[in-house]
Amino acid sequence: METPDPGISVQNQDQKDITILAIILIMICCISIGVSAGGYYIYEQYTEAQTISQTATSQFMATKIKQDTNAQATVQAQATATALVLKARSTATAQAKINLLASYSYYDAFDGNLNEWREEEEDNDFWLGRTSIENGRYLWQVDEAKDIFVAWADFTNPGALTDFDAAVLAQRTEGLPENVCYGMLFRKSLDGIDPGSYIFSVCEHGYFSILYYDENAGWETIQDWTETTATYEDQPNLLEISARGSDFTLFINSQQVAQFSDDRLKDGYIALFIDFYEKLPGAVWFDNFALQPR
Repeated sequence: METPDPGISVQNQDQKDITILAIILIMICCISIGVSAGGYYIYEQYTEAQTISQTATSQFMATKIKQDTNAQATVQAQATATALVLKARSTATAQAKINLLASYSYYDAFDGNLNEWREEEEDNDFWLGRTSIENGRYLWQVDEAKDIFVAWADFTNPGALTDFDAAVLAQRTEGLPENVCYGMLFRKSLDGIDPGSYIFSVCEHGYFSILYYDENAGWETIQDWTETTATYEDQPNLLEISARGSDFTLFINSQQVAQFSDDRLKDGYIALFIDFYEKLPGAVWFDNFALQPR
């Protein structure tokens, strides 16, 4: 019987182990290379996809911004065009109305003081300033308001009236629009407002009111402060009153804003007035006063 040499067996086993280890190392290297290559490829693909996505997003956003900008420009252009058309129509309507008022029996463009309006230096318990006819307008300049107040100037022609149409153009030129207001008194006595008067007051921040006053009743609200889109701020406003018996209709810039009935005052005079709500300076001018008895 023959017995194998132990030394040879050990040697052969070592060679086998080395070979297996070498194969394992080679496989590990191959796998590493493959993983690296695959990872790089995936990274490249991901980067490319990200670039494409970012480019697409940028293009989309650029297109959207352009579209939004164009849309906004279009809306703005349309709004501007509409505003110009409305302003042109409003100007044309106002001019047509002024032309109509000039045909009334009594019309004053304030080129002088033929109708003997109140015109003087003012220094009383309520305000300091002046009333004057300047540059074709009737100016009320309040340099100091000592208290909140109303002040007026009567139109004495053609006497006390029952039925009439009256109009005046007015604008605030100094003071805040909610503090400096103006309008007309109607059916009032030449002795003042204590015997009774109706009051149509307009403020350029978009509100008007209708009041009644006499010394017994005090101030009574016919229509409380009401918001309206008819008024213009920092522009002239055309105020109109139409009286037929005990029925009255009021207009601002040719838009009817109120209608009421009241039979306390049967006839009376028209007056222009200013209405100050704070102890602050301000100024108002009137123009194109017109009165037509009916």
